[in-house]
Amino acid sequence: MAAAETSPAPERVGIGEMSTSRKATFWAFAALVVLAVAFYFWWGLSFGVWFDNGVYAVTITLLLFGLAGMWLVMPNPPTSSP
Repeated sequence: MAAAETSPAPERVGIGEMSTSRKATFWAFAALVVLAVAFYFWWGLSFGVWFDNGVYAVTITLLLFGLAGMWLVMPNPPTSSP
């Protein structure tokens, strides 16, 4: 039996190969992730409340928008045409 042919994995495209405006957008979304974590720790340390639905709502919203934005801005890997 012949082994199934697999195509080689596409090369990874890094942040360094993006345009300047896409880099700025990527880092703006990354700042949302940092802001989410900083907000959660600031709130917990300031008010002594670590388990609160309102804090979770703000943190998760910032975190998910940041992660989704970073994922959407990343360049697409090159595809090979058959």
